[in-house]
Amino acid sequence: MNLIILAGAPFVAYYAFQKWRGKRGLDEVRRRVGLQLGAPRYIGYCAIASAVGVAALCAFPPPLAPFLREGSPQRAFQGLGIGFISITMALSYGMIKTGFAEEFLFRGLIAGSLSRRLPLHWANIAQATIFLLPHFLALIVMPEMWVILPLVFAGALFTGWVRIKSGSILGPWLLHGSLNVTMCLSVAARTAV
Repeated sequence: MNLIILAGAPFVAYYAFQKWRGKRGLDEVRRRVGLQLGAPRYIGYCAIASAVGVAALCAFPPPLAPFLREGSPQRAFQGLGIGFISITMALSYGMIKTGFAEEFLFRGLIAGSLSRRLPLHWANIAQATIFLLPHFLALIVMPEMWVILPLVFAGALFTGWVRIKSGSILGPWLLHGSLNVTMCLSVAARTAV
C-alpha cells in the first residue's frame, strides 16, 4: 500500500501532467524524478553516511520500549531474532516499503520539483521540512522519541542535497533504507527468544 500511495499514484499523476503540459516522454520524466544512476561520488557520500549511521545505531541503539508499542512498525520484529524471516522482512520494510517509497516521493518528486524552481538551499530546506512533518505522527506512539526529529531533519537535508546535486535518489535510498533495516533488525536481535 505504501508503494502505491507514496510512489505509484504520485508518479502516474506527475507523468500524466508532464506528458500533457510539458510533452515529456517517460525517459525524461524518469530522469526528472531521480530514477537514474547520477554522479557516483554522491552515492559514495551516502554509502559512507550509511556505514556511520548503521555503526552508530549498533553501538548506541535507541531504547527498545517505544518500538514494541502497538502502532510501531518495528513491533512486527519482536522476538524474531536474526534469521531469514527477519532479514527478509527488514529488507522489504526498510528498503522498499519505506526507503524507496519515501525517497521517491520526498526526494524524487518534491525535492526534484522544488530544485527546478528555487535556489538549492531553499529547495533543500523546503523538502526537508515537508519530509519532517509526517514524522511528527510517530510521536503519537513514541512521544519520548522527539529527540530523533532533529536527526530526521538533518538526514533529510543531507539526502536532499545529494539528490539535488546528483540528480538521483539512489544514494538517499541506500542511506534511508539501510538505517530502517538496521533499526528493524536491532529490535529483532534485542528481543530474540
